[in-house]
Amino acid sequence: MQFISTEIGLFRSAFMLGVGFLIFSNACASSSTPAGMTNLGNTCYLNAQLQCQFHIPLVRHLILKDVESGDPSGLKSVFEMLEQSNKGSGRIPANPLLLCRRLGINVYTQQDSQEFWKLLLTTELSTYLPNLVDLYQGACESYIKAQDGSNREKRREETFLDISLEVARTNNDNTCPSVLSAIKDSFGVPELLSKAEGNGWKPEKDAEPVDALKGSTLKEAGLPSILQFHLKRFNYDWQTDTMSKLNDKFEFSEVLDLSSVCEMENSEDGCRSIFDLQSIVVHMGQYGSGHYYSYIRTNPNKRNEKSRWFRLDDERVSEVPFTDVISDCFGGRVHLRKRKRDFFKRMFGLGTHLEFGYGGKSSSAYMLQYIKRSDSDLLYSP
Repeated sequence: MQFISTEIGLFRSAFMLGVGFLIFSNACASSSTPAGMTNLGNTCYLNAQLQCQFHIPLVRHLILKDVESGDPSGLKSVFEMLEQSNKGSGRIPANPLLLCRRLGINVYTQQDSQEFWKLLLTTELSTYLPNLVDLYQGACESYIKAQDGSNREKRREETFLDISLEVARTNNDNTCPSVLSAIKDSFGVPELLSKAEGNGWKPEKDAEPVDALKGSTLKEAGLPSILQFHLKRFNYDWQTDTMSKLNDKFEFSEVLDLSSVCEMENSEDGCRSIFDLQSIVVHMGQYGSGHYYSYIRTNPNKRNEKSRWFRLDDERVSEVPFTDVISDCFGGRVHLRKRKRDFFKRMFGLGTHLEFGYGGKSSSAYMLQYIKRSDSDLLYSP
């Protein structure tokens, strides 16, 4: 992916969709309701991703307090607008126009939300905010072990900014895929490199190939403070040579304990493998088109309080219960609880039981963002 530069129509979009929206902005919004962001055409993918990052105080602090770089990406300007709007009595949407201009983003071209953030981290922010990138960067260990009894093996540490998880069901039972089961598939059972099948491993350059096991290990010490999971919703069909979206049901929870799927260390702190769900990026539609929006949990560090979730769909912001979050994000058909209807709605058949959430049958989570519980004070103290 690359950022495609254009100047045509930027100011017109900013006025029509940004400044024009101020007339209709919700000046009476609750003081705890976050501000939205203006969609300049097809910039929903960056709006959804940036909202997830803005609502982690340490991330916000590192970007807003950066005074040396001069804001080459325009990200600081977006965060400043969001912060000022959140402190005011009204909720004026932040406008990402400067960010789009400085990154050369064509505001009418839809891009991948997760690729956008990874590219921004690695090509822009890593040069002048390396401490920010460190919050997202984790490490796992890849290995190859010979199976001939020689104990020969090779190990290598590999860094990551997110972990991609298969959404498609890989087992034959009726269990629903989940974050934990997908991690077990990725980091649990290793692949057999078989000599008989012609893909054996050569431990040395001129050595004879041998049977070997190839895999990766997730270690507690390599888990980052902010852990992103990329759900592989877009699938390539080799027979038809086409891409399509997998909207299969895929479950996740507000609390994620990775102790059963990663190599643990002897530590007095039992929270280093426990993560709390902080935000979700949702894709609605099909491959190559559609719409992105996000769900934000504003208090994942306050476990004694009831979770507060907000849906941020560009300029539209609403507080929602977690049951609405999962009905919209799991994918597939979800049985929603029935709500009591008044006489008028019963008479005309309104407000009936639905099988899908806010985004309809084509909406599902595309990115899950968790924060490490043992680092929550650090992430939420600024």
